Amino acid sequence: MFILCGLLLFFAAKILPRQKKVSYILLPYLGLIMSFLTLFFWRTAGLEVWNLWALLVPFIGSKLIYTLLALLSSLIVYGGLKFVLKLVESGRLIRRKPLKKRQIIGITCSSIVAFLGILLGVCSVWAVNSFGNMTFDQMVYTLSQPLGDSDPGQVINFIENPFLTTSVLFFIIFNFFLVFALYTVSTVKIKTRKKSLLTPVIALTSFLVLISSIFIGVMEIGYADIKAYYFEESDIYDRYYVDPTTVNVTFPEEKRNLIYIFLESMESSYASQEVGGIKENNLIPNLTQLAMLEGTHFSNTENLGGFYQVPGANQTASSMVAQTSGLPLRAAGGDVDANNYGQGGTDFFPGAYSIGEILEKEGYNQRLMMGSSRDFAGRGEYFTQHGNYTIQDVYWARQEGLIPEDYWEWWGFEDRKLFDFAKDSITELANQEQPFNFTMLTVDTHFEDGYATEETPDLFGDQYQNVIYDNDRQLKEFLDWIKSQPFYENTTVVLVGDHLTMDSDFFEEADPLYQRTVYNTILNAPITANQTTNRQATALDMFPTTLAALGVNIEGERLGLGTNLFSKRETLAEQLSFDRLYTELTKRSEFYNTRLMKGTDEEVLRQQEAEK
Repeated sequence: MFILCGLLLFFAAKILPRQKKVSYILLPYLGLIMSFLTLFFWRTAGLEVWNLWALLVPFIGSKLIYTLLALLSSLIVYGGLKFVLKLVESGRLIRRKPLKKRQIIGITCSSIVAFLGILLGVCSVWAVNSFGNMTFDQMVYTLSQPLGDSDPGQVINFIENPFLTTSVLFFIIFNFFLVFALYTVSTVKIKTRKKSLLTPVIALTSFLVLISSIFIGVMEIGYADIKAYYFEESDIYDRYYVDPTTVNVTFPEEKRNLIYIFLESMESSYASQEVGGIKENNLIPNLTQLAMLEGTHFSNTENLGGFYQVPGANQTASSMVAQTSGLPLRAAGGDVDANNYGQGGTDFFPGAYSIGEILEKEGYNQRLMMGSSRDFAGRGEYFTQHGNYTIQDVYWARQEGLIPEDYWEWWGFEDRKLFDFAKDSITELANQEQPFNFTMLTVDTHFEDGYATEETPDLFGDQYQNVIYDNDRQLKEFLDWIKSQPFYENTTVVLVGDHLTMDSDFFEEADPLYQRTVYNTILNAPITANQTTNRQATALDMFPTTLAALGVNIEGERLGLGTNLFSKRETLAEQLSFDRLYTELTKRSEFYNTRLMKGTDEEVLRQQEAEK
């Protein structure tokens, strides 16, 4: 591509006016347009965008497509330039007087507005199409959370898709701006005006682009979601929230250990159709067997199922908070930058009271292990502030010498290492006198397509299916090890997905009426559930349910917005209906903002108002 770009600039220099100013500004601009257009064509054709050899030299043979598309881009750019110059030479385009400073500023501002408008519209379409379960509250939360050390592949995915598309569309509009600003059409009789219409026309065009993009974004995301988030008030917290600090929870004389495993993007839909899933092949045979034959599995059907996903519990961090506190996690107040989520010395969700705090009060030794960074989405702050967990993440592994100082795979380190490190950490906890709570988070099954190594068997011809199946196998080996340990007799193991997969094309051929659910199974619980099938449950219910699985007696069977699934009491989804619960959780809540998110959003908002 670079060779063809060089040839384009060489021929462009031959036909452009002999002015240094033109060469310094226009030639690099033409090269930039060609580069973005080429990358856009490569991506559209399904080719590897960041192919080093394709960027450096033309290919022949099987890679000829790279060269042909780059050549097409250069011909388009060169043809457009030649066409404009032809109009100038024929007298149809007449050079305007030099632009005034205010006109340059106006055109620049209008161009920025146009770019942001296009980016907004393109990102809305991309987000809805790329993330299978994207809702507006999730978008706001994503924008408001600290990223920490996220997977660089997500950044590359953004550059290859909405940013690249936006850049190409912007160049098209900006070129019209440029020609319109520098030239006037001679065939149109233009009366001499005291005030030029150049700036207003360009500004109006940019405004229309922005309005159109906002309209597209609203249509893609859903007007109802946006309306509920900003303009509708819910009283669900006022009516149904149960403050855990006011509830009597009674632990058994011999306290049980807890191993809580958050399974990335794990849903029961991965199973085969005959057991309740939606796939032709059962991608999670071991988890299926644990759920249906060994553990306590709460299902929305008579077969393998799970719990429903709700707003504020549809990402990893928000679901971890919801499952451990019985509360959804959202950017309160409708302000995308208001919540620091524990950064800069602020508290993370200070009104929440979690299982970590209950177990800490009961003398539990608590750890959280994950192969990614603790800083991503503020997860480390939440667990240290709500339970004083010891965090063992990718940087801890480096510090302990378990991985090299410069090691970084996928989101940090892969699950094969995670399971090995977890065995040593659990053994260390089991050798101490206090009961322990070991919580861990897997990562290999994260979208897009998961993390595969040379050891991942290719059984299905699809990487994501292969990764899910292999992760299920690794998890079985890890659980077999846990069951063989002397501490297992007094240990409850909770296996639960964090959310539905965001790999949008993974279920594109699925029955639209099929209800996808999040996987859950509890092993070695000391009690029996009254009803495990045909339940309507959510991540919020895991908080009291996990305590009950430790043999804890909960006064009233409810904590936060969650209900103990082992009990006879209805969940909020059953009491109100899931649809109504879902709708209420999309709305604003003054109770949530002031009583639960106090000290974070409210504090930051006050600071912002004071600075104004």
